[in-house]
Amino acid sequence: MKIKKITIMLSLLSGALVLASCSKDELTGYVPGGETIEVVKNDLLFDAKEGTATVEVKASGTISASVSSDWCTATVSGNVVSVSVQANEGFEGRTAVLTIRAEQGSRELPVQQRGMVLGRFSEPSHYVPMDGGAFSYTIRHDLPMSLTASASWIHTNVDGELFTINVDQNTTGHLRRGFVVSECAGYRDTLKIAQFDLMNDIIGSYYMMGYYGGVGGQAIAIRFDVVERNDSLFMHWTNDPNWTDTYLPVSLDRGTATLFFPSAMRLYNSGGNSDVAFFYDTNGTVCTSSASGANAFLEYNPTTGFNSARLTAGNWPGHTLGGFIIRSSRGNGLVVQNLLQMAEPVIMRVGPEGTTISDD
Repeated sequence: MKIKKITIMLSLLSGALVLASCSKDELTGYVPGGETIEVVKNDLLFDAKEGTATVEVKASGTISASVSSDWCTATVSGNVVSVSVQANEGFEGRTAVLTIRAEQGSRELPVQQRGMVLGRFSEPSHYVPMDGGAFSYTIRHDLPMSLTASASWIHTNVDGELFTINVDQNTTGHLRRGFVVSECAGYRDTLKIAQFDLMNDIIGSYYMMGYYGGVGGQAIAIRFDVVERNDSLFMHWTNDPNWTDTYLPVSLDRGTATLFFPSAMRLYNSGGNSDVAFFYDTNGTVCTSSASGANAFLEYNPTTGFNSARLTAGNWPGHTLGGFIIRSSRGNGLVVQNLLQMAEPVIMRVGPEGTTISDD
């Protein structure tokens, strides 16, 4: 009995000696790297522009850092990790992972960068009177943006998000046009500028010219006037006595000096007889909607001294303008004939209302 008790006591004493020989770390279950790295400050949320932010940490021993993407880099100075990002030239935000390592282990933090903010001109074109003038736009952007003018008479200035455009007085005596391009991170937006006098450059007498029987055929022309009545513009045909009282509305995009002529223009309608003007496409399909028609992008031609334009399809998606036709219908449509037909029509302003030019 005594021998058994002594054996038990020796066993207990031996266990106590083993415990006494263990370290404090072993007793607490500590494993190197088990503690977390404490983050004191974290500023890793970036706008789209390039920049640098820092992370301050508490950790023992040497600190190192790495990032998971090539659009950012990390450097370490003491207990501060600096993260630099390149400009984000996309509209979507992006995220990388920053890994900080020390004796305690490692810590991962997200690096977030917003997508770029880029505004546009609030209008596609702008009209400037002959006296010139300045106008401005507020365009949001968070990456560097530039303005470039196409002509020496257009001047630009950028002040933060305020973009100012100054146009000189037009002393040429005729229509002129130009444009301004804004550029940011490879993205471009264009503002068209037209400078003219309504009475001397738009209102007046025009000739529409083309080829009879298709391109290469006989050159033909027909005259009409663009007139102003009650602050609106109209096309007035005087080639036929039946048409003299007909005024057909046309529209003008002042910012581009573009006239729009609707199709299905009824020149005459009385007693079952009518004359209607249409535009048709290169396949011979006639445009029967007055909401569609032809655009005339007027430009000054220094050779002729006139404003002119080749007509193109207007509000007629999927069609290429082929020509112009005037159809006569008599006896409630019993007799239909083409009074005039021309391919590839061009218009030219030749002077004030009522001006004519000789066949020479």
